[in-house]
Amino acid sequence: MLRLPDLQTARRWMTGDVSPWHLLLNPERLGALVKPVFFHLATQVGNNLAGKLKGEKMKADLEAPASPAAEALAIRCRDVCRSYGKLKVLSNLDLTVPQGYIYGLLGPSGCGKTTLLKCIVGTLKISQGHISVLGKPPGFPGHEVPGKMVGYMPQELALYNEFTISDTLTFFGRIHGLTSKDTQERMKFLIEFLDLPQKHSLVRSLSGGQKRRVSLGAALLQNPELLILDEPTVGVDPVLRSKIWQHLVEIVKAGKVSVIITTHYIEEARQANVVGLMRNGHLLAEGPPDVVMKQHNSSTLEHAFLQLCETSDQVDTKQGSSPQDGVLEKSQSFKSGRDESWPILRVEPGSPEEVPKYSAEWKVRARHVMPKWRNIAALMIKNMVRMKRMPGSLCFQFLLPVIQITLICLCIGGEPNGIQVAVVDNETSLSSFSKSLLSFIDSSSVHQVALSHNEAFNGVYNGEYWGVIGFGKNFTSYLTKRMIQRQVSREVIDGGSVHVWLDLTNQQIAFMLRKKLQEAFQAFVENKLGSMSHLVALPIKFEEPIYGSQNRDFTTFVTPGSVLSITFYLAVGLTALSFVIERKEGLLNRCWVAGVSSLETILAHLFSQLFIISVQILLLLLFILLVFKIPNEGSLVLIIILIVLQGITGISFGLVISASIDNEQSANQAALGMFYPNLMMSGIIWPVECVPYPLRYISLMLPQTYASEALRCIMYRGWGLSQMMVWRGFAVTIGWNIFFLILATVIFKLRT
Repeated sequence: MLRLPDLQTARRWMTGDVSPWHLLLNPERLGALVKPVFFHLATQVGNNLAGKLKGEKMKADLEAPASPAAEALAIRCRDVCRSYGKLKVLSNLDLTVPQGYIYGLLGPSGCGKTTLLKCIVGTLKISQGHISVLGKPPGFPGHEVPGKMVGYMPQELALYNEFTISDTLTFFGRIHGLTSKDTQERMKFLIEFLDLPQKHSLVRSLSGGQKRRVSLGAALLQNPELLILDEPTVGVDPVLRSKIWQHLVEIVKAGKVSVIITTHYIEEARQANVVGLMRNGHLLAEGPPDVVMKQHNSSTLEHAFLQLCETSDQVDTKQGSSPQDGVLEKSQSFKSGRDESWPILRVEPGSPEEVPKYSAEWKVRARHVMPKWRNIAALMIKNMVRMKRMPGSLCFQFLLPVIQITLICLCIGGEPNGIQVAVVDNETSLSSFSKSLLSFIDSSSVHQVALSHNEAFNGVYNGEYWGVIGFGKNFTSYLTKRMIQRQVSREVIDGGSVHVWLDLTNQQIAFMLRKKLQEAFQAFVENKLGSMSHLVALPIKFEEPIYGSQNRDFTTFVTPGSVLSITFYLAVGLTALSFVIERKEGLLNRCWVAGVSSLETILAHLFSQLFIISVQILLLLLFILLVFKIPNEGSLVLIIILIVLQGITGISFGLVISASIDNEQSANQAALGMFYPNLMMSGIIWPVECVPYPLRYISLMLPQTYASEALRCIMYRGWGLSQMMVWRGFAVTIGWNIFFLILATVIFKLRT
């Protein structure tokens, strides 16, 4: 590699700007100049030949497959940049992995190794530059990268703890399209080779080193053409570490498998064919380990790496303190001030390389976009196996809705019982109207306590009683006069009235006491007057209800919306948490590298959750219809479909939360933050008509407002889809489903 000052001197000498005598008097400069001159001449000749060849091939299709030279490379990165916001992780990075080589990528934690690997396998998009993997860019239609062609072992364990070793390898075998026979053969070899426990051992019961070996086995399962291993030997004993390296050397001998491996053990990378030394998002050097050590007169690769770091720091300091020499970018070429002692495999071209263009037929592109049922089935089986291995969690998911609806039906909407009420009766006769009237009050709901005037009011002030019912000394005679005489004095009216003082701090109890007193007085009048009771009755007659019945309580109103709310939010919580945990543990990323798309992930989870939702709905309907006798006048099919759609809406919303948020606490906060506003404003526990108008517009846009109204219309009015209030609930629910699913898919796609 050439120093930039020597190259500039050579060009000045060739143009006559530097005197030959000056060079003769400076032998060191002359020696340093010979190499640049020949390099420059060779470059010029190469460029001329390239120009002629290019002229002869102007008619060649630029959208043809990659050139043979490119195909001979397993990985080719040029000017790759990747940023997270303002933080630049990879900066103009060039990297070359020849086909059939082991490439050791070395560097300290945080230097960008894992980010580079994610860009190579296609789970992260680069901000700038070009990457080709096995001849084409990752993610290109019809190219199985990510997919079967690449085996990936992430830095995290990325294993399902509920799986056995056999379940783990079978799962990845299904995704890669291996037959059952091939999977079993590879499993037998890997268990023996990696010295794993019995294949029926649960992953959660394995030690850290054993789990890492299982993870390595999953990467080796399908005999990939490209094997990417991120810290595979951490926590592995030296004997097995040596065995793993020996196996890697053997599989690359045929030239069909390439390996890129990162490791903290720098010295073990000497077994690689090529090493790349990374620091701060740059590739400091790239070449055979022996060449790197020889160039730096080092006996160990670690010492050579330290020297490179020191040289890099000196170059950075010099560039920062010498602005007159020009600010140079930290790239991987002589243009960026790399020292000539830094080894490099590739030769920098004299002109920028053209990025090859790639094309695919529309059928290939269509197949690339469409979900693969093989992957969906593999993911669904995975979800079912995990459910089977967690029976406690599965029972909780089934029983929790039943417990919730039971508590709602028992605790909400019923009439208060055992309400303590003080009675001040100043009449002493046992045949008085006051005694008769009090006997008609429902004793199970209202418990009467006879007290004096002062004791009764003191008891209410102290919170012992919810009210005081008082009768005057002449209540019976005055009430008789009120019923018989046409004109009576104010004293008679007041003395013939029942006086009630209530504690209105609890509106429901106060409302119940008023209702019980009115019912008791109506029964008292009918008992005393018989056919003449209409003389003192209100001139308002409530006929038989058009819908419903006279004895409906508040529970009947709350139950339909509560069923939808329970189904919706259980689906939200389970979906959001499961995806956030899988992403945090690296499980989602590993599946995506194996070729699973975000849409396939979403559909598989949706179909798996439908099983749980179906059982939940069955249990909910059994309890509300058979146990609590909630009336239903409509189609049971419409009820089930609407509840299922609400459950799917909850799953979709949970997918949006999990796609946007990376930790469990924030996901829980997002789900809980939506729970109470939706419960209060969707007409579930209180009519929407009571919501003031600025908020009512928001209320009508929520996913459960129209759905709750539609479910009540089906159950209590017997309406079908011909009624606008019913089909509107279905339409709004389906609309929210489509919106949430599209939003979740887009967010997943952007984040991968």
